[in-house]
Amino acid sequence: MINLRGEGRINTNIGIKDYYEYYKSKSKDPKSKTLFDKVVYDFNKRIVEKIINEGLEFTPVKTKFTFCIRKNKRGIKLIDNKVVNTHPIDWKTTTQLWETDEDARQKKLIIRFLNNHTSKYVFRILMLKGKGNYLNKRFFRYKPPRSFQRTLAKRILDPNLENYEAYRQY
Repeated sequence: MINLRGEGRINTNIGIKDYYEYYKSKSKDPKSKTLFDKVVYDFNKRIVEKIINEGLEFTPVKTKFTFCIRKNKRGIKLIDNKVVNTHPIDWKTTTQLWETDEDARQKKLIIRFLNNHTSKYVFRILMLKGKGNYLNKRFFRYKPPRSFQRTLAKRILDPNLENYEAYRQY
């Protein structure tokens, strides 16, 4: 059988190492890599804090991308006479159930989060691509770092702070 499928995704990840090389080539008096790394990490940390705590919608210079947090209401809906459950799946508990109960595994029973603490909203960190017309827009994607996601989760679940509210839905 001949596989006619192409190579797949274009994986070109650009990181801090590439930014430092660019900075060195353009700067007349480049600073050390450790200082550069420290400045970049501190800047990114402060942007993340502002996005999470103040609802900032951050748009980097010379891009049309916007990094923000949006909420989406999840629940059980009836679409075309079919019940559709859009609550997120709790995979840890589901796999534990499947390991202990073979019948549940055969029936493919799934355990879901209800998110009652957030009024059934699910919060997402998004990169909005905007309405700009630029080359290869559809190939850009963003996966937030785990630390960004965990900081958002801690902020949502913190009982000492007022309820987290993302004012816009997607």
